[in-house]
Amino acid sequence: MTVHAALTEGEFSLENSLKLAARIALKLDTTLVGVSAMPDPARAMLMTGVSMHGVMIATGGTLADGIRDAQKEAREKLETLFHKVCNDEGVPVEKRKIEHEIGLPSEVYPRISMLSDAFITPHECVTDGSDHGLAFESILLDKRLPVIACGTDEPANFGTVIIAWDGSPEAARAVRFHTPVLKAADRIIIAQNSNRIDAQDRNGSEDPAFVQAYLERFGIESEATNFNGNVAEGLLKLASDESAGIIIAGAYGHNRLEEFIFGGVSKSLLRADQGPALALAH
Repeated sequence: MTVHAALTEGEFSLENSLKLAARIALKLDTTLVGVSAMPDPARAMLMTGVSMHGVMIATGGTLADGIRDAQKEAREKLETLFHKVCNDEGVPVEKRKIEHEIGLPSEVYPRISMLSDAFITPHECVTDGSDHGLAFESILLDKRLPVIACGTDEPANFGTVIIAWDGSPEAARAVRFHTPVLKAADRIIIAQNSNRIDAQDRNGSEDPAFVQAYLERFGIESEATNFNGNVAEGLLKLASDESAGIIIAGAYGHNRLEEFIFGGVSKSLLRADQGPALALAH
């Protein structure tokens, strides 16, 4: 088992994201891997602008040399922060490592996430206009893989986890993909919006008992609750009331074009000023 954390250079809340990744890795007793993704300097020269994903190019020398030096400096800063968080959180040296990948985040992170037990990224990457934002979209929409966007609340925690359950395939995939995280949680609440449930559901998939039976196969206990009104607001309020650190939810329950990439409930949760981490799957 392996937990991966995106080492995102730039103005991102990386430290909080690394704290969450470290705590999940410790609870699962598994290895934490920090992964950075930067383009080859020769390729980067073809990119427009004076920075690549937050790496500022120093003046003087050739452009390629400037890019190479800037990337080296950025990697050193990422390594320093990664090890600082690991030391603070008590992650053993033998259970942590760093991988510096050559390529764009949108190329590297979807590949890394394919066999990861949990892939965690800073919250701002979700709506960032750079390639980090494209990487988040690619993981969810193109590869249909799970991803955890760290929350804006501090401290990063996952003692209590909420499952947003509506019986949809997206919600089911989110639960299955994020089962390792559920195994690490101390308390699990299955939350359902009564106004959004089809009373004539013939297959029974909307019944929280359906999820509870699945979790019980792994020895995971859970409880169920209902809420009314706006779905996103209700979930965020419940998370606040219960001090939940993560909401597990299916992303983009409607047609992608209707959702405008980040639309509906997904958009409201992802762009909330205050809220827990979001463990998503499409």
